[in-house]
Amino acid sequence: MIGASCLRRWAFTLIELLVVVAIIALLISILLPSLRDAREQAKVAKCLAHYRQLTTATIQYLMEHNDNYPFYDPPSNKGPCSWSYGGKTCADYWRTRDGGRFFFEVTQRPFNKYLVGTELPNDVYEGSTIAKRAEVPVLSCPSDRYSHQQHFWQPNPGESPISCYDDVGTSYHYNLHAMFDVDWNGDRDPWTKPGDWQEIGQLLVRQTLAKYSSTYLMYLPDPLDWGLHDQNIDGRPDVGMTIGNHGKFGKHALGFLDGHSAYMFVDSRAWCGPGWQAINPEWIRRYGHVPRPAHYFLWNTKNCEPPR
Repeated sequence: MIGASCLRRWAFTLIELLVVVAIIALLISILLPSLRDAREQAKVAKCLAHYRQLTTATIQYLMEHNDNYPFYDPPSNKGPCSWSYGGKTCADYWRTRDGGRFFFEVTQRPFNKYLVGTELPNDVYEGSTIAKRAEVPVLSCPSDRYSHQQHFWQPNPGESPISCYDDVGTSYHYNLHAMFDVDWNGDRDPWTKPGDWQEIGQLLVRQTLAKYSSTYLMYLPDPLDWGLHDQNIDGRPDVGMTIGNHGKFGKHALGFLDGHSAYMFVDSRAWCGPGWQAINPEWIRRYGHVPRPAHYFLWNTKNCEPPR
C-alpha cells in the first residue's frame, strides 16, 4: 500500500505535462532570438577583425609604395573597380564583362601578399578553366550571402544568389564614392581616362591621411556600397537605406584609413554622418567635386565639415 501510494504521488497528470511543455516552448521562444543575436555578434567581431587586418595591410602597402593606392592597374588596363586591391579570383562572368576590365585573378591583386602573409596562393586550373579558386578568407564576411554586383550586372532569373566574396573575390569594397564627378579643371575625367586613377588615388590617400583618416570610409561592405551608389549616383528617390550583412537596418561594419574598424549606423542617403564620411572634402574645395543629386546638400550638416 505504501508503494502504490508513492507511485500515485509522483505521477504526472496530462495537464501538468502540457504545462511543462508550454513553459519549455516559451523559454525557447525567448532564448532563440538572443542566441541568434549572440551568434551574429560573434560574426560582427570576426568581420571587424578582418577590417583591422585589411587596414593594416593597406598601411603597409602605402608605406612601401609612396602612398600610392592601387585604384587602377595601368599594365593590364584593368579597373577601376572596388575589388581589384585583393581577394580571390572573380566569378567566371567577369572574364568577358566589358572585355574583362573588371576580372581580377588572385595573383593580380596587390594586397594579397600582405593579407596572406605567405607566398601568394594560386588557382588550380584544368586547361584554361579554373577548377578551384584559391581562397583569401580574411576578405570574406561570415554573414555575406548576396552580391549586388551579381544582381545588377548578371540579371538571370534562374541564377542562384551568391555572396559578394564568391562573385568578385571580396566582401569588402574600397570606397570609390569619393571620386564620382570629379572635374579635374576640365582636362581629366577618371571614368573616361582611367589611366589617371593612379594619380587620383595617390592624391586622395595623401589628403585623407593628413586630415580625415579617422572618419574616412576606406572599406565598406557590399550593401552599403550599393546603397551609396543608388542614392548618390543614380539619383533614385525610391531607394532607401540598406540592411547590413549582419541583419540590422542601416548598420554596417566599416574599415577606416587610420586602421580602426567599427560597427555603426550609416545613412546611405547622405555623404557623411556622425563619425564617418564617404567623400573627401578637399576635392569639393579644390576641384569642384559636385556629387549628384540633391543629396549632396546633406553634406552640410553639423556632424561634417562643410565646404569652404
